[in-house]
Amino acid sequence: MFHVEQKETHIEVVDHFLTNETFTIQKTAIKGLLKTHPAPSKNKIQRYYSSDKYISHNSNRPGAFFFIYRFIRRVNFWLKYRLMSKKELFSKTLDFGSGDQYFMQQLQLRNYHVFGIDPLKPNMSKQVFDSIFNESLENKKFSCITAWHSLEHVHELENTIARFHKILDYNGTVIVAVPNYRSFDARFYKSFWAPYDVPRHLWHFDKQSIKKVFSNNGFSFIKSAPLLFDSYYASLMSEKYKKSSFRIFNSIVVGTASNISAFFTKEYSSNIFVFKKSKTNI
Repeated sequence: MFHVEQKETHIEVVDHFLTNETFTIQKTAIKGLLKTHPAPSKNKIQRYYSSDKYISHNSNRPGAFFFIYRFIRRVNFWLKYRLMSKKELFSKTLDFGSGDQYFMQQLQLRNYHVFGIDPLKPNMSKQVFDSIFNESLENKKFSCITAWHSLEHVHELENTIARFHKILDYNGTVIVAVPNYRSFDARFYKSFWAPYDVPRHLWHFDKQSIKKVFSNNGFSFIKSAPLLFDSYYASLMSEKYKKSSFRIFNSIVVGTASNISAFFTKEYSSNIFVFKKSKTNI
């Protein structure tokens, strides 16, 4: 369904984080949905995560970047938490792409019954599974699935969303956060825009394409909300990739400009989307 049209290139991007390899980001058959090409296989992609600087799995390191990341993560937690209905307290929640398990731990402190998915850091004693397709999830039936900047990493996008549908309770909720390549900061930094993050990010969404892929798989769009601090972090990392001498100052200027621009265009650097499960999968 997500066939890549090889001649339709959106942008060419270097893996600034780790390997300096060059990839193209190409249009797909779904308008607004882009895909990294060539996409490393499941067996080979792990080497692109093999660095102790990969923040979502090693966020407790010292240094300014990690401090800013942790600050933004704390603020964003409350923005995310507000979107979860109180009924999730009394049933199961699944955090897809749980990383260092910060979000899971915060929910557990608030008495949530929460599970996680992370292929790089599974931990069965803490109920973190290696895959959304793990058979142990078959009969659990979750009321809510969260996916914070993780859906862009999956190889099987359509199958993953269909799996969300299958393991959710009737009228269950999916809450997803993804970067928006139509934002001001994305257009400003172009190939240096950090959230392209090739080839770890295999998919790239705009606001309409994320709604489309979920509606194609049995979900109804409910609402969305911006993650305002993400523009600053995206700009800070992009300035790092550009080897800027004034990273923090420039990132504040560009991040603020992005949010001001988005006030009029509604194209924020990153957004949360809430979807409800429909009666049947499509």
